[in-house]
Amino acid sequence: MFYKKAFTLAEVLITLGIIGVVASLTLPDIKQGVDAKANMAALQKTYSTLQQATNMAISEHENPIYWGMEDNSTESINKVYSYYKPYFKMMRECPNEPGCWAYPTRYLNKTIYWNAHNTSWYQYAFTFTDGVSVLIDIYDTGNIQNMFGLDINYPAAVFFVDVNSGKNPNTIGKDIFCFVVTERGMVPAGMNHVRQCKSNGQGTDCTAKIIQDGWTIKY
Repeated sequence: MFYKKAFTLAEVLITLGIIGVVASLTLPDIKQGVDAKANMAALQKTYSTLQQATNMAISEHENPIYWGMEDNSTESINKVYSYYKPYFKMMRECPNEPGCWAYPTRYLNKTIYWNAHNTSWYQYAFTFTDGVSVLIDIYDTGNIQNMFGLDINYPAAVFFVDVNSGKNPNTIGKDIFCFVVTERGMVPAGMNHVRQCKSNGQGTDCTAKIIQDGWTIKY
């Protein structure tokens, strides 16, 4: 008579426990990889949308150097937004009010840049129909050069793009990326030089590096 060897209950439970441990260790990495790919796909799509809208705005309203952009100017931001609005499909708009942007927004070095919406400075935020949130602000020449890595000598509008619309980590350089409106059109921050794209930096000039690295984050 032959007897077939079977697993005991203890052996089955041990095996299931090992499988559970392995899954708990690998699933976060798998999810992180999936999220990273989704974020980069959203970033590519949004960059294309912003480029096309910028080209249309320039064709209708001249070169951006003639748009009269000024830091801390409500009129300037309203003007820039009005030039772009006809070319965007949005689910909501938030002119200097909460609702379209997640706070707090952090630098790459984990310090807080914007803690909450503040009516003392003017920004325009909106959310595309695909869930990507965008915030427009205007910066002076010094900040454009030092924060956003572009060698231009005039104030410019900066588009902050939150590719996962409020989900963590809400960090510039990780899921929030910057583009600048220049006389060359819409360009990625960090196009001329990179100073802030490091663990102890602000992350504001990482976008060009991401594109150069094949739409991947390698920092």
